[in-house]
Amino acid sequence: MILMKNTYFFIFILILISSCSTDESIDVTYSNDYGKGTYFVSENSISFISKGGDELKSNIFQYVNQINLSNNKSSLIYGQNIFIIGNELSVLDINTFELLGTVSGFSNAQKCAVVTKNRVFVTDKDESLVKEVNLNNFEIISEIETGANTSPSFIINKFDKSFILNSGSDINKDSTIVTIKYKDDLIPLAEFSGNLIIGDNPNSAITSGNVKILCKGVYDVNNSSLNTESSFYNIYPNDLLVNFSETLSGIYNAQNLVENTSGTNFYFTAEGGIYRINQLATNINPIISINTNLLKLNSEKYIVNDSTDAYSNMLYMNDLDNLGKVYKYNINLSIFVDTISLNSPVVDISFKN
Repeated sequence: MILMKNTYFFIFILILISSCSTDESIDVTYSNDYGKGTYFVSENSISFISKGGDELKSNIFQYVNQINLSNNKSSLIYGQNIFIIGNELSVLDINTFELLGTVSGFSNAQKCAVVTKNRVFVTDKDESLVKEVNLNNFEIISEIETGANTSPSFIINKFDKSFILNSGSDINKDSTIVTIKYKDDLIPLAEFSGNLIIGDNPNSAITSGNVKILCKGVYDVNNSSLNTESSFYNIYPNDLLVNFSETLSGIYNAQNLVENTSGTNFYFTAEGGIYRINQLATNINPIISINTNLLKLNSEKYIVNDSTDAYSNMLYMNDLDNLGKVYKYNINLSIFVDTISLNSPVVDISFKN
């Protein structure tokens, strides 16, 4: 009888120890608290306003994942994911903001573009490379050269190719774009497929119709005698030929090209504020005097009166003279309609509509 009691006691102790094991996994449930709305990316945090709402939720990445991001530079929303470029590439679920995976191995990553077969191309400015990332295992699987000391930054897709803008650096200017073919029918590729010389320091582009590219020119705040005017290029995407180009007379340091939803006007930042140009880039108009280096456009509903709503393109911009401030400008009404105050300067804004 004593032996059996000791046996039962021993079994009880084993069960107790097993139930308290530190190796036991804990299931974490993530709530669908995010999704549609506006994401404000700062250097070390991300804030969010839901679509149609006005409450700003700060530092949502740290809140959900209990860790911090660092040195954020850009963001991209694609499907149900948001991609954050910082010291690493971080991939998040857009609805829960759960961190799905990270990719290291970059010296100075700038922008990314999602391509076929669950892959991402990431520009690495310091290494003058585009790095191909496999999202199945979050590893870099190939590197594509963009030219010696070309400093690739912006990347955008059109048809079966990614267009990479070699934007130069503070030391070296560049005037080239290169293309990487990423598919041939159903076969995934990552092959250099062409290059083209255009204006000095191309930095942003849009791909409705042809590929439209904005070139910054040379801009030195300490020596204006070195500065060159900005320019605009319209490129045929299939054969990489120039349809037309225009020097933007009197415009310096043009960046952040965006397009209204009807495709009739383009907007960009430059020395002196925000400008509007027509499709042929022959009519340039200053519309907002502000010291800014970030510009985004989104179509949103606004209240006309008690019984009427309407839609307008809204311009979002930061204010370098009031760090942490983001202003929203209604193009239809030609007025500012909101100010968003954040805890730190914003480096990018993305929309999920």
